[in-house]
Amino acid sequence: MSYYVHHLPGRLRVKIPKLRNHQGRARRVGDLLAAQDGVTGVTVNPLTGSVLVNYDSDLLDEERILSVSRCNDLFDDRRVVRPEDRVDRMAARAGDAMGRALLSWAVGRALEARGLSLLAAFI
Repeated sequence: MSYYVHHLPGRLRVKIPKLRNHQGRARRVGDLLAAQDGVTGVTVNPLTGSVLVNYDSDLLDEERILSVSRCNDLFDDRRVVRPEDRVDRMAARAGDAMGRALLSWAVGRALEARGLSLLAAFI
């Protein structure tokens, strides 16, 4: 279970798996975050577990907002996935797939050439 975090100054989106399909928890987190000084808006989607917080970056920062969820046992720092982490993983998977495709192509070409040599030897 990972926690997706995307942050821009004044805007924080967090996907919290423990909120998914839990209307009561989602409402509680929304209320807790909305009560923080500097928060200008909170949107919680209990269907996806997504929380969008708009805030005044002069009064509040990402860490303070996340600490509210952490203190309520809804957020685990050890399982955070950020957009740059996802890009790195996708690039690694693409590299693996390309490597396998290239190896498959090279083996196919080698076997194809061998098959023609064998055929020529019989003729």
